[in-house]
Amino acid sequence: MGQNLVQAGSGQASARLCRLLSNPSSRFLVLQGLVTIILSYELLFGAESVVSRVMSNSLVVGLWLGILVIAMLPQALLGAAWFSAGLVAADTLLVTTVIYLSGNARSDLYIAYFVLMLVAASVRRLSHLLGLSLLLSAGYAVVLYEGVLQTGVMATGQLLGIPVLLVMAVFYGVALENTAVAQEEKTSLQKDVEQLKKTEEELEVAKTHLEARIKSLKEDLAKANVSLREGHVVRKGLERQLHEAQKMEAVGRVTARIAVEFGALFAVIGKQTGVMLSGLQPNDPVRSSADELFRVGERAATLTAQLIALECESRHVGHIWSVQAVLADLHSMIVSLLPDPIELVVKVDEQVAYAEVDREGLETVLLQLVVNARDAMPNGGRLTIEIKTIEELQKLARPMSVNAAHSQILIQISDTGTGMSLDTQAHMFEPLFSTKETNIGLGLTAVFGIVKQNHGLLDVESRPGQGTVVRVMFPAASAQEVREEMTPKAMLAKGDETILLVEESEIERKLARSILQRHRYRVLEAASSVEALMLTQHYKGIVHLAVSPLVMREIGGRELARRLLSQHPTMKTLFVSGYDDETIQHHRINQRFVLQHPYRQSGLVEKVREMLDAA
Repeated sequence: MGQNLVQAGSGQASARLCRLLSNPSSRFLVLQGLVTIILSYELLFGAESVVSRVMSNSLVVGLWLGILVIAMLPQALLGAAWFSAGLVAADTLLVTTVIYLSGNARSDLYIAYFVLMLVAASVRRLSHLLGLSLLLSAGYAVVLYEGVLQTGVMATGQLLGIPVLLVMAVFYGVALENTAVAQEEKTSLQKDVEQLKKTEEELEVAKTHLEARIKSLKEDLAKANVSLREGHVVRKGLERQLHEAQKMEAVGRVTARIAVEFGALFAVIGKQTGVMLSGLQPNDPVRSSADELFRVGERAATLTAQLIALECESRHVGHIWSVQAVLADLHSMIVSLLPDPIELVVKVDEQVAYAEVDREGLETVLLQLVVNARDAMPNGGRLTIEIKTIEELQKLARPMSVNAAHSQILIQISDTGTGMSLDTQAHMFEPLFSTKETNIGLGLTAVFGIVKQNHGLLDVESRPGQGTVVRVMFPAASAQEVREEMTPKAMLAKGDETILLVEESEIERKLARSILQRHRYRVLEAASSVEALMLTQHYKGIVHLAVSPLVMREIGGRELARRLLSQHPTMKTLFVSGYDDETIQHHRINQRFVLQHPYRQSGLVEKVREMLDAA
């Protein structure tokens, strides 16, 4: 047990010594204290000192002051690698000086001293250094002992040489170990710094990748959010369009059935008025009432025929047309429809937009929408017509359908007019609905029917006081499918043939004038029978044919023809009427001179040519 206590005590002492020497301040104070004690002893008790006692005492005081200075230095300075090397250099100089001043400067002492320095410089570990130092000191002691035996005299400095050399060797070993440890720590620190830099770079790269990933996720989320919102908008739009389509389909079916029934009734009215008029004298007071009944019936028959035509599927073969070219042909006509306070802006894509559509229907849609926009801007404004190809309908600010073809031709007509309320928009496609006091007609109902017959889409966006935007879309066609439509030479005007065109409907009059002029006819245009009479009075040329409605507000078609014949005896007359051929015959009118309304522009040209060529 006692042995265990001794071992435990020695272990604790060794641990304390290790802790003491592990602290730079304590280690340097202990070693420097040993050096100072031994060197002070050399200076104070050297028998052959070469300096005075006062000088020796001063050197001793300086050595002890050096210990105080070391005790006051900060830990950061004591832990620096250069400090231990500098202290060793200073102590080496002090030891050499003291050995010389104390009178112990013998060659054997210096040889042993430098051997110990070489040993300390060559040995890496402190334990090995202590072992070698002790071994060399023992050898030095043996040599010293033999010298004493031979001479019988031993100086004090010779005895001090052993501890001095031992302490200095240890000091050198500590300094070298500190330097090696500091170098290792520096190398390790550099490696740690490099590793930290590498880790930092990796973290920076990871941060960049993470930021890019986060940005990508944000973009994906934003796109998903936009897609979700667009899907919601598309769904709402589809629901609205489905509701409108179902409503219009129901209204169309009911209207068509009613129109068929009323058409038959109006035909009976027309026939009976014809019978009545044939039995009345020109001065009979009942004749004016019968004429008025005939006029009203004719107008009603025309409207019912138009309604039936809109509800029926189109039997006309569509051709591939350049929408820009059609608009260019109508440009001068559109300009003539607009008053000066209205600015016309046309925006057309450089890429030609082709669509398979009935040209007459397309022209009617364009002119009807232009007239509606004009009427919505009584005080002037801006009318914008845009034509472009849309590859994806979802790119529109207001998607119209997701079941449409991939590529669509968009015709957008917008104005800065009065706009429409929600209540007005709910009825805008209904037959005969109008917000105007005059010019009551089919309007947007006709546009809706034409777009539907040509497999297109129609959308209206409007707010009161903010104008209206109408979007019409037709499926796009390939330019390779375009076929040049040649006008038959037999349908062209022969020479300088002039036609008087009388039509109260502005749009129908403009379209008829356009088709006749394209066939090289000279056209005199009049909106009423009175205007037609005034126009022909000032016209110096020959009027070859007059095209007028059979029934008009001021002067009827037959009366107008009678008055015109007094000015142009060779003139022929073509009447336009909503009555069928059987009803016309009851009024003693040759059906060869009647064009049934509604008619196609090509039918008008054929009938005009037929009338002009007739004997």
